[in-house]
Amino acid sequence: MQGDDEVLCVHGRPSKGAGRSPDDLEAVTRTWTVVAPVATTIGVLEQLADYPLLFPCARWQVTRRMREQRAATTQDLKRNLAAFVDWVNATFHRPGGGPVIPPDPSGRNMHASRFRRTLAYFVVRKPGGLIACGLQYGHVRTRVTAGYAGQAESGWLDDLAVERLEMAIDQIKDDLVALDAGEHVSGPAADEYRRRLARVAPYAGRVVNSVRSVERLLTSADPAIHHSRAMTCVYRAETAVCRRIRLEAGLSADGPDESECRPTCPNLAYTDRDIDALNGRLVRQEAAAADPLVPRPRKERAAAQAARTRGIIDQHQAGRPALGGTASGGI
Repeated sequence: MQGDDEVLCVHGRPSKGAGRSPDDLEAVTRTWTVVAPVATTIGVLEQLADYPLLFPCARWQVTRRMREQRAATTQDLKRNLAAFVDWVNATFHRPGGGPVIPPDPSGRNMHASRFRRTLAYFVVRKPGGLIACGLQYGHVRTRVTAGYAGQAESGWLDDLAVERLEMAIDQIKDDLVALDAGEHVSGPAADEYRRRLARVAPYAGRVVNSVRSVERLLTSADPAIHHSRAMTCVYRAETAVCRRIRLEAGLSADGPDESECRPTCPNLAYTDRDIDALNGRLVRQEAAAADPLVPRPRKERAAAQAARTRGIIDQHQAGRPALGGTASGGI
């Protein structure tokens, strides 16, 4: 595994559809770009045991030679997880004597497939998460990733739906808290941003016991507000510039596409949190525009970007209400 401040990479051999022994794998190595938690986890696994595989088969079942040649099965992982929970609870205790890792409320045993929720978290909550996931798994199309494991009963689509609902609820809470604390919102969609949050504010929660319930709640409770890098999209399909661009190119357009976002889109809004991110971006753009070592075309591009960024920040600050006043609408 290698990494720097920007990119974390894992080097290995693809094995999906191959045997479980390293001898059965292709000799060609491949590089995967991963997120920080994955790199940290692999680093810990590499320190736990000196084996060619990150997940060797169970120690008590086979000899060291076999452990170096065979990967753990799903049953091995299930037993390892149970043993880990038992060790933690036998070694550490909460104040009052309670277990550090309490029993699962659902009554089910821990098993590896439940960690798909971690994958779902990054797919749903990170920009371009579905595309990044497909690249890591070597999928040719994103719909292969969306149908992960190839079977509806695998539960992967259910995990994604639940994660989308949890993200919407968390985001609504954060946005409402920020507005109550006086956060200023500017941009052409600022008024619609406030209206949507006001509409979903009375939501007090419901019992969710099926993925169908999740989908119904997403339809009724999701305000379709998408926070991205230094901007907020209050998505409305009829006016979305990104949607029009994708349709004109003959591509599907099911929702906001940050790669096709344009500063003239009427769906855009800017919160104080976005402006903080834009201030950091402005520093980098102005530095590139003033750097004598940067080629002229890049300097001119950076200067144009800095001017546009500075304009958004200035308009946001100019529309900020006076102390005790009422927030203005769009720019």
